[in-house]
Amino acid sequence: MTEIKNKKIAIIGTSPIMILLYFRLMKNNSIDVFENSNLGGAWRIDKINGQKYTTHNNVIVALKKNEEKYINLINKELENLGCTKIRPSGIYETLSNYNHKNLFIHDLSGLYVTFKKRCNSLIKKKVSKLKAYKKKVYLNGIEYDHVYLPSCFDIKKINLDNENINSVSNLSISHHLTVLYDKIKVPNISYTENFDNVFDRAYFKKDNKKIIFTGRVRRKYKKFKPNKLIEASNLLQKLKNYVVRLKLNKYHHYIIDDNILDNLKYKFNKTNIFLIETRQFVYSYKLLIKLLK
Repeated sequence: MTEIKNKKIAIIGTSPIMILLYFRLMKNNSIDVFENSNLGGAWRIDKINGQKYTTHNNVIVALKKNEEKYINLINKELENLGCTKIRPSGIYETLSNYNHKNLFIHDLSGLYVTFKKRCNSLIKKKVSKLKAYKKKVYLNGIEYDHVYLPSCFDIKKINLDNENINSVSNLSISHHLTVLYDKIKVPNISYTENFDNVFDRAYFKKDNKKIIFTGRVRRKYKKFKPNKLIEASNLLQKLKNYVVRLKLNKYHHYIIDDNILDNLKYKFNKTNIFLIETRQFVYSYKLLIKLLK
């Protein structure tokens, strides 16, 4: 893609990849960023008793050998935008068959602080209508030159050159339990995708005098309340007497079937609407570089 200048642009969503897209385009263009939920989306940062933590168990890791070279590029760019990273001190395992080489635990809170300072137009509003006609794009009736969508979105009405397009998305709600402990001995786990019977993705984070656990609840246990999740967990029930506070976060994730997504990509090729891959960070970053060299 050629360099983009002097365009009125809309970006939908504030996941880290969409924020990195914003920083690439902001210098020479006028940009509105639409976010109907929390800043960061599935990568958002929250606080429990004043301590920062990531709410939804996402990590930045290469899943193929040819993706490893992007880790250093990602680290450098994130550091320039105010993020920090550490090496995992405990077990780090994913369900991938690939043996990861460069492993880090990232704190993206600085990215959001920098974004809020530098973003001139963050619109807290849901996009319900998307229309493209003669190389112009309209979001909720507002005209733009270019529009960028994440690969997961929920827009009910899409019309391209007077043709209504199928964009059906399915709502998936993930549950993530955060537990704050007194500083006691806990399993030496920095990140895992197979924690125990109740949680799949999970991590322990040592911070000051407390320890934070966050785990994604397996489907079978989604109806359990926080205390019951602790009691049902093979590992956490052994630590239940040291719990300081519990917090359950739910993330509303809109998933579009791959066949529908492929059709949308084909249709968007004739417009100034661009789909940005956001489902796997390193792969998404690789595509972002190719899109905007």
